[in-house]
Amino acid sequence: MADSAFFHPAGTLAADGFEYEVFDPTPSTASVWADTMQHGAPPAAIMVRAMEKLVGEGARISRVTIDLLGVVPITRTRVRAWVARPGRTISLLTAEMDCVDGAGEYRTVARAQAWALAASDTSAIARDLSPVLPPAGASQGVMPGFFQHLKDQGFLAACDWRFVDGPDGPDGVKQCWIRAKMPLVAGEEPSPLVQVFSVVDAANGISAYLDPTAVTWMNMDMTVHFHRSPQPVDGWVGLLGDQLVGDEGIGTTVSRLYDGAGAFAVGAQTLLVAAR
Repeated sequence: MADSAFFHPAGTLAADGFEYEVFDPTPSTASVWADTMQHGAPPAAIMVRAMEKLVGEGARISRVTIDLLGVVPITRTRVRAWVARPGRTISLLTAEMDCVDGAGEYRTVARAQAWALAASDTSAIARDLSPVLPPAGASQGVMPGFFQHLKDQGFLAACDWRFVDGPDGPDGVKQCWIRAKMPLVAGEEPSPLVQVFSVVDAANGISAYLDPTAVTWMNMDMTVHFHRSPQPVDGWVGLLGDQLVGDEGIGTTVSRLYDGAGAFAVGAQTLLVAAR
């Protein structure tokens, strides 16, 4: 039976002097690398969901950084968020995600931080020279070949995908529209920001030019800088991505994020690149 959400709520927990929300992740959170570990998007989104609740009136999130501290297992999860630096104009929000490990103990697997800034009207000086991303069509493009054998599993099966060939063809900068088929948390309507982070980690996959049978390229973070608030139409988020890989086993995925009105953010992910 298909999952109804990436996470099911499992109450709250008071521990170590903190209050946590508790969740059970579903198989739809599974990574393409192993079906026992979570894809980076659901953990990112569940922490963003917690931080967004702390954003003050009239403020907007301008930057989010997610650090994945290791493998995120598909086990019971607890999340907490707090204001690390309060302020009327600028505030810093922090979140932490713990999962139950093999010994039955909670272990911190991911952390997040977000800057929330006071909003003001800058429409008269707004500027964005991002490339245009063609809109998602009913049958645009096909999933890259190395995804094909995984498309019916885990996170890939939990999303709708529309790939678009760019001006440099299929071997150039990758273009894709993606949306989650299910809410992040069962019984909740995801906010626009949560919709974005439910899929944004996929930039590392859609932009890949490497052969996954010969090379692994795992990201341990993601950073997204917003220049306006996102408003996905029917949940669709556009990704325009490329990979920069050097000769020392490290690299970067760079991306632009789109909604129906155009680009709203830029992203980056650190890559560990290694031969199998």
